[in-house]
Amino acid sequence: MGLEQQISSLVQASENLTGAVNNKIGEIDKEVVAAKTKFEQFLGDADNRFMTRVGIYVHVSGDDDKFYPVYIPASHPGVTDLQINRSVHFDREWAGGLSAKFILQNSGWGGYPDIFVLDALGHVNHPTKTPIAVKTDGFIADYLNGGGFVAGAIFWLRGNHKYLISSSLRAFTGVITHEELVTTNIFEHGNIRIFKSGFHVTASSATVACEVKTARNQTKIPTLSYIRGV
Repeated sequence: MGLEQQISSLVQASENLTGAVNNKIGEIDKEVVAAKTKFEQFLGDADNRFMTRVGIYVHVSGDDDKFYPVYIPASHPGVTDLQINRSVHFDREWAGGLSAKFILQNSGWGGYPDIFVLDALGHVNHPTKTPIAVKTDGFIADYLNGGGFVAGAIFWLRGNHKYLISSSLRAFTGVITHEELVTTNIFEHGNIRIFKSGFHVTASSATVACEVKTARNQTKIPTLSYIRGV
């Protein structure tokens, strides 16, 4: 076999190999597209068992001896696991840690059952650095399921601290702080809202009012450590 024939054979072999590789790449691309489509369909059809919300950080400013009303949207089909958490290392070092889980559904003008149950509550403190007020009353003073046009729950959270809030059924849009008394209906379904001066709103012939608190409601939250059923 002459040199030219050898070169021609090598070129042909190279072209055959390139074609085979290109065909294989094409097959892989098709499989990747099919897998992506299948995964996207799974995400669209997945039920609550596969939902994970990383939550949103909420800084409640103000005085640390006051509990400010915080609105969390919760009017939706289905009952959500609503969690409010903080580490002892959040913002103010060793100010105290919190884990709170609620089972929650807002009635949404009577369209859904009204469900609000404290499922678990726990605190962790530093023996010397956590303030006495936190050791006494914790971080949540009270909670209330909104009625009528208030399409969510109200939690009274201790001021001057940061919290991580998450829902198994909703991804929150953002956090809005109202410094002045709110008198208009702003209770939509996306944003968490902090009311530094409370609210007094009349809409559709219904009036809902809420004020800042200075102590824990010991009827609703009799202890700082609780697990339902235990």
